[in-house]
Order: sequence, then structure tokens, then C-alpha cells
Amino acid sequence: MLEVMRDYFGITASRMRSEIQGLHKELIKILDSKGIKYESLRSALVPVMDRQEAAFIFDSEAFDSGNYGRETFRYILPLLEPRATQSLLVGDLLGDDQQLIAEILRESIVPSRSLTFKHSTLLYCVYINNLSDFALRRLHSGLCICPAYLGHVPTTFGSRAKTYVSLSVANFVLKSGKTLIVAHEDDRVNSENINITMYPLEEFYYQLASLQGMYFSIFLAFKIERPSFKGFPIDTELSLNAISNEVAVFEGFAVRLDEEKYGYLINEKLGKLRKAGLEAVDREYIAALIQSRLSANYIYNLSYLEEHNVMKFNIMLEVQRTTGYPTRMTAVLEYLPGERTLRVITLH
Repeated sequence: MLEVMRDYFGITASRMRSEIQGLHKELIKILDSKGIKYESLRSALVPVMDRQEAAFIFDSEAFDSGNYGRETFRYILPLLEPRATQSLLVGDLLGDDQQLIAEILRESIVPSRSLTFKHSTLLYCVYINNLSDFALRRLHSGLCICPAYLGHVPTTFGSRAKTYVSLSVANFVLKSGKTLIVAHEDDRVNSENINITMYPLEEFYYQLASLQGMYFSIFLAFKIERPSFKGFPIDTELSLNAISNEVAVFEGFAVRLDEEKYGYLINEKLGKLRKAGLEAVDREYIAALIQSRLSANYIYNLSYLEEHNVMKFNIMLEVQRTTGYPTRMTAVLEYLPGERTLRVITLH
């Protein structure tokens, strides 16, 4: 919606920034009126370093009802951690290259039962983020009683399975404890709380809160990390426009790690650097590593510190290791569009 508004009306970057900030202030008011604090939703909207993400796969033909999404959620909802804050995305697995999709699933799924692949569109996916190790095990074992459950695809770290799933699922529910937040029509007032879906969201002791879809899609939608494909850079542009009147995507930007900051990282963050195998590298190597990841990740935690005139954001780094899982690190970067530079503030 923001892209269409900007392009159709020829809105300048400074005016667009005002519009985005105005929408964000209105969102906070709407959530407050429903007893929800926007800042409490952070763990459902950004990657969490020590938590898991997973895509749970179901065979739609195994249900007696044609409403397989509704039936799936009857199994999913009672298994979720009552106090957890999470995003749930859903969708049929789409795509033209069925052989490739079958190959991706077979190489990545942690099975519950044998997978007889017919066509990907018969498979329904529920993607859940911010899972503890225990919650992931509980979901996998608890769903085994569901006749449609085939298993889950681990998506905490980057993989072609994660990229594929990200192109098939759409945001559906934001869970905040025992409250489920969903979108309703844009011509319905935000004082209402209504379930316009056919899903049993009010069952299992859950409360429902709803708001207009434009607020949900702009500010409450979790974006699964994947490489930036042609046609999608607008996400980064509009994100930067939320904190800056000068918008420049990162092509041609330099990443700057000052000597003093490098010394701080070596002294104060050595354990994290050692875990990633970076304890012996120089500052140019770390800057180049961040540079290489700019097009592979999305940006989040954007903020403008008015008292310091600093615009900053975070990106997640995945550093491959010779054994075991990759090490994940967060890089906090200052955005300096006039200098076409991103300055490293810290790594953690």
C-alpha cells in the first residue's frame, strides 16, 4: 500500500516519512485501546537469537473436511506456549517446479510419518517463529496424533527450504500470550474485535483482538529472512524512509568499522567473536562480512535518536562454522546516506 501511495501521488520522501510515522502512532493508539503494548510484540516481529523457527507441514487430503486450515489449527492452538509471543504464517505450498519442491522437502523435513509427494498444493504449511527448544519438541510430538501432520522443516537458519517457504506463506496471526491479533476489513472500525476467518481462534481459552488490515500488514507482519530478490528492494526503501528523509538502498555503500570500535569488540565481545571463528580476523574482514550480508537479510529495529542525530538499524549475521550450526550475530549499524556509509555501532 505504501509503495502505491508514494508512486501514484508522487509523495516526497520527507512527506512519506511523516505518513509512515503518523500511521505508526495511530497503530500504537489502537493497540493501547485493546490493552496491548506495541513494544511487547517485539519478539514476534524480529529474529530472536536463541529461539527457533519452523514450518509445520500438513497433508490437506488427510482431513475429512475440505476446510483443512481450520482443522489444522484445532491441533496447533492447544500446543502453543501460553505466555509466548509469536507470529503464525500460513499457506499452501505453491510453485511450478514440483520436482524441486519435492527434493527440498525430502532433504529438510523432520518427519512424523512417511511423505508420499503428489503435488505441493496439497500440502498446507503453518510457520511459527520465536519457539523455545521445548516448544518445538512439544509441537512436533503433540502433532503426531494429527492424521495430516507430516513433520516440520527447521527454518531457524538460512536454507533453500526457508527461502522457498517464505515465498508461499502469508502472515495470519500475531500471538501475544493468550491474545490472538488478526486483521479485519479496512472499512470496519478499529474499536471492534472480530474473527473474519473460518479458523477457531476463540477456542482453547484464547481472546481475539483485530484491527484494520493496513495497520496489520505494515507494522505487525513478520518477514521471514531470505535473500533480497529483484522486485523486493522496496521493503528496505520504505523501512529506511520511516527514519530518514534521504533514502538510498545499500548498493555502493561502504561498511565502516572504526579502529576504536574494533578494539572495543575484541576486548568486550571476544567470546561471541570466538564462537563465530572471528577472533583472529582484522576489522576489514568483519566489515566485508557485514557488507556481504546486506542483500541477504532484512533490516529491523529501526530508530532515530534525535538527541544524537543518529539513524540506526539491525541486521542478523549468520557465520558458517566448520562443524555444527552457524553462529548468529546481530550487527547494529548507523545509516549515513549522505556519505553512502554504514558505520558499525556494535556486534552482539
